[in-house]
Formats: sequence, structure tokens, C-alpha cells
Amino acid sequence: MLWTLQTYIFREMGKTFLLTSIGLIAVIGLGGGVMNMIELEGVGALQLLKIIGLIIPVAATLTLPIAALYAATVTYGRLSADNELVACRSGGINIHVLFLPTVVISLVSAVCSFVFINFVIPSMIRNLDRFVSDDLPRIIKQQLSSSDRFSLRDKYVIYSDSTELVTTEDGQPILRLNGVAFSEMDDNAWRQFGTARTVHIAFGHYDGMPTLAADMYNINVYDAARGGFFSQAHQPILESTIPRRVPVKIKWLTLGGLLEYRAAPETFPDVQEQLTRLRGGIARAEFFAQLKDSFSKTGEVHFGDAETTMSIRSKKLATDVKDGRPRFLEDVLIIERHADGLVRTIRSAAAAVDVRQGTRLDELEIDVQANENVSIQDPRAGDSATRRDREKFEPILLDPRIIHAAEGFPAEKILDASTSSLGFGEWVHDHRMKLIGHVQGISREITGELHTRIAFSVSVFALVILGAALGIVFRGSQVLVAFGISFVPSLLVISMIIMGKQLIEKPGMTMIGVGVVWLGIAIVVLVDLFVMTKVVRR
Repeated sequence: MLWTLQTYIFREMGKTFLLTSIGLIAVIGLGGGVMNMIELEGVGALQLLKIIGLIIPVAATLTLPIAALYAATVTYGRLSADNELVACRSGGINIHVLFLPTVVISLVSAVCSFVFINFVIPSMIRNLDRFVSDDLPRIIKQQLSSSDRFSLRDKYVIYSDSTELVTTEDGQPILRLNGVAFSEMDDNAWRQFGTARTVHIAFGHYDGMPTLAADMYNINVYDAARGGFFSQAHQPILESTIPRRVPVKIKWLTLGGLLEYRAAPETFPDVQEQLTRLRGGIARAEFFAQLKDSFSKTGEVHFGDAETTMSIRSKKLATDVKDGRPRFLEDVLIIERHADGLVRTIRSAAAAVDVRQGTRLDELEIDVQANENVSIQDPRAGDSATRRDREKFEPILLDPRIIHAAEGFPAEKILDASTSSLGFGEWVHDHRMKLIGHVQGISREITGELHTRIAFSVSVFALVILGAALGIVFRGSQVLVAFGISFVPSLLVISMIIMGKQLIEKPGMTMIGVGVVWLGIAIVVLVDLFVMTKVVRR
């Protein structure tokens, strides 16, 4: 008889739970609530439908606890209103045994919430990122037809009359642009603009992130640095890493990812990017130190890559106090030699050398600019010298040996807070201190996320039990009142979890925040015990 009663209650509660879950998933998921959690640009209607199919399980995570709470309150409220629980008690049945269906459904809901939060949702986000990366050619094609156009490396803006997707013999997609107009900016100043008959954009991956490389063909371009119009058969654009459309965030990590980054926060992608930038700063400081040392010995400096080499001579060398950036002063002589044999001679009153960073260390480029009374002797312009206020030179790739040395600088040493300085100047020191603080913040955020996820899953179990008990107490037409009242401890628990997480993320407040996270659940458990032992028994 007891098994029959439990099966009956489980069937009634299961129907309500299932129908409520379906209704809430449809409202929250397809109604756009979950979609607002994800920011994607350049996604078309068909792609959006695919994304909606991916995120429906995410909506289930938000609705299952509510559905379980409602099912427990309504089912036990109806049993109490029809005096069925009174009949069971009269038959000698312990009323608490009839809570087994509630325990099962609440446990299932809690486990599902735990699995969804720790595994399903992160997988959905990862699938969204992979989906967008795999469909990058079509997204760029769509962006080319929009009013914003397509921007490459934050300096090329490309317009195209028509586009087409083609596939190479090895199965790689190439986006071919026809009738292209483009402009190139550098430090908010025009560098060049022109047209190209075609542009080929190839796609690949580097270190787990999508990349693209563009090649322009049959180009007519105005070059501001060279001061005129020129024609070229081919001009490559260096391969560039595309930022993640769905950035890696701690709240979207799997449980395994949280534990991994908690043990080694320096491996977190955001920290890796900042480490790359910091190592770029180390390479920059080392290059400046070499220039200063060479100038102190010979009065001139030399550097270059496979395409261009440059020599700079002057009477004085001044260095920036913060980052060591050199400025050559008084009677500056610059000799620029190209691989094709072209040699340009530039004289000026001053010149500045800087290193521009990219998203990767191998993209570090040396920028040279001559300032004040610039005189350029260029064989292509004849015997007469060209005079300008300033001359900005084509970037030169930094010496790979300097890059390799900086790349091998250990992350443990960079992130060791006990080491006061690495000896690479104020810029590196300031950014290193910020990075150390950022890594400590990530560790605290991961701790807060772990406790929040576990606490939320455990709270589902405690709250559903409370909902069933209150359904018995507020019987009949007051079932919805019981459901509303059961939301009060739910709000308390959620508020305490959020408040505790915020405290955990503050320096020096971690343990207090952990206590606050679990305090709300402890209060609900105590209320459960009181209602079940004192109120429901009567």
C-alpha cells in the first residue's frame, strides 16, 4: 500500500514538474532571456536559429528548480486539501515517508542543475564559439555587405562590390572579394588608401584561435609616406588572430576548467594574453637597452629584418624615463636599405624609435619616425631632396633572438609577488603589478564560482522540500500562497549566494564571503527541520 501511495504521488508530481518545465523553457529560452546572455555580432537569421537550438538546455538550468518547487507545492497542497494525508495518518502511515517522491524529484533537479551549470552550459558556450569560428567566412561575407564594413587588424577597412566563397584543393575555404576599395590607418592618421581588383582571405587557426591572412592583387594605392600613387601586382597583409566572438569567462568554464585554473591561474587565456603583452614589453625594453648600449659605444645604432635594414646616427640620445624609449637629437642621419637594393638617406633634427605590439610576440614591429626639418634623398624621386615636417618609415620586424629570449621568460618569475622588480623599467613594472593583482583576482573569482555553483545545486534540494511542506500547511485555495511564500526563502538563498560571491572576490574577504554563501542554505535547512518536525506532524 505504501508503494502504491508513493507511486501515485510521484506520478502526480512528475506530470506537474514536466509540464511546468516545458512551459518555462519555452518562455525563457525561445523568448530571448538566455539569448541576452550571449553577445554575438555578424550572425544571420539561419545562424541564429542554430544558436537557439544550442541554448535550449541552458534555459532548462534556470527553469528546473522553479518547476520542481511549483510541482511539490501544488501536489502536496492538493493532497492536503483533499484530506488524503489525514486518511494516510489515520491508517498508521508515517506522513514523512510520503515525502520520498519529493526527495527523488528534488534530488534529480539538484543533480541536473549541478551537471548543467558545471558541464552543459560551458559546453554550449564552447560550441557557440566553435560554431562562429567555423562559420567565420560567411560572417565576414555578411559584414562586408553591412554599413560597418569589415575591419582587419583594427587598421584596414575593406569595401567590396561582390564576394564569393571558394574551396582550395586541400579543402580550405577562401573568401574572394572582387572590386575592392580599402583604407589603412596608423595611429589615427591615413597611411594609404586605394583599390584592388581582388582580395583573397584565407582562414586558419593559431593556438586554438581563428586566424586570417589576406592578399591583395592588382593594386592602385596612394601611399602617404611615399607621397604619391603607385601600382602593385600583389600586396600581402600579415596573418592576424581574430578575437574570440564569445570571450572566455570564468562563469562559462566547466568544473574541470575551474579546478585547473584555480591550480594554475597563469594558464587562463586572459592572463596568457597579458603575459604575452608583458613579454612584448620585456622584448621592447631589451631592444631599447641594446640601442642605448650601441649608441654609447659607437654613436650610431643598427637594426633590421629580411626586407629592410636601418642605421641611425645623431649627436645626442635621450631616453624616456618610464619605458626607456629612445629619441635621437641633433643632426640625425638615417640610412634605410631595402632588400631590392634601394637606399634612402634621411636627415632630420630628431627621430623617435618605438616598438609596436600585436596579439602575438612574432608581430612585434619597430616603428621609426623622423621629425622636424626632414630631408629625404630617394633615388626614385631623382637627385633633388624631398622636404617634409615628418617621415614615418615602414615597420621593421624585431630581431627574433630578442623575441625568443622574452618568450622564454618564465611566468612564475613574472607573477612572483615577492620579487619587487625585474629590471626592465617602469612600464614593465607597472603592468606586472597590475597582472599580479589580476591573477589574484581570478583566483578569488574561481573560488567564488565554485562555492556558488555547489551552493545553488544544494539549495534546490532544500527549497523543494520546504515547498512541499508549505503546500501541506497552506492547503486548498492557498496553494499558490504557499508557492509564493516558498519563494521568500528562495530569494533569501539567492541573495546570500550573490552577496557571498561578491565578498569572496574582494581582497581579504574570501572566508567571510564563503560563510555568507552557505548561511542562507543553513537557514533554509533549519526551517525545513522545524516545519517537518513541528508543523507537518500536527
